[in-house]
Amino acid sequence: MSGEEEKPKLNIIKLSKMPLRLIMEKDFLRLSPDDKIETLIKGLEHRTCAVITDENGKLLGFVSIDEVVNLIVPPSDYILVGIDAIKEAHFDWERPVKEIMNPRPITLSPSDRLGYALEVMLETGVKQFPVVDRGRKVVGTFSAQSIVRLLRVFAR
Repeated sequence: MSGEEEKPKLNIIKLSKMPLRLIMEKDFLRLSPDDKIETLIKGLEHRTCAVITDENGKLLGFVSIDEVVNLIVPPSDYILVGIDAIKEAHFDWERPVKEIMNPRPITLSPSDRLGYALEVMLETGVKQFPVVDRGRKVVGTFSAQSIVRLLRVFAR
């Protein structure tokens, strides 16, 4: 056997049974409902979504970068808009996040399997989800980006 390290083999069936707690993003953007949209925009520079919680971490709402872009630039007016274009748009940056958040987002559980999360993603067209425990406390986020991070392990 050569000195090269062997790549892990991709087993789709095993991956589909993997619980989200192993692959969800645990370092996520958390805001309060009264935070300004400007704070949200700054936080989305390196993330794709934000969870809006109360002081105990319970989910109150969710905002994806897609929703922010659609709010500022209607989908019919853009082909591809980056975060810099959003920052320069004429918009009331002082408005509270609670005015634009989705108060009833689709949620996933840390015990949900990757296969189930993919089904939900495909059926709804939603690409980012808050992951909540039984008490509705946010414990992470799951997105298409989470899947890419997982697949990178097999690409090394």
